[in-house]
Parts: sequence; structure tokens; C-alpha cells
Amino acid sequence: MSEKKLKKLRFLFVTLILLLVLSAFIIPYTLLSSINIFGGSFLYWTIFALLVILLTIKITTYWRE
Repeated sequence: MSEKKLKKLRFLFVTLILLLVLSAFIIPYTLLSSINIFGGSFLYWTIFALLVILLTIKITTYWRE
């Protein structure tokens, strides 16, 4: 894979991770704050964790030497 394409992918992955981290703080304390049951937050954190795990696996597949 070319160096230019790897730089674009790296920028994309860093941007996605930053958006996920920001959403981890913003969504539970704003959009889910009016939900009184724990299930809404638990579902969000489960989906968040799965997305981070999948994104990390995808990032490491491009990691060579």
C-alpha cells in the first residue's frame, strides 16, 4: 500500500476514534440523560465498545513493520 494512502487511512481512523470518544461523553449525558432506565445506557456502551474493538482490529491489520 502506498505511503499516501496509508496517511489518508491513518487520518480517517484517528478522526473516527476521536468522534467515538466524543460521543462516549456527549450522548450519555445529553441524549440519554432523560431515560431513567439503565438499559438505554447499557445498550449504548455495548455498541460503543464493539465499534471501538472492530475499529482497532481494522487499524492493526494495516500495521506492518
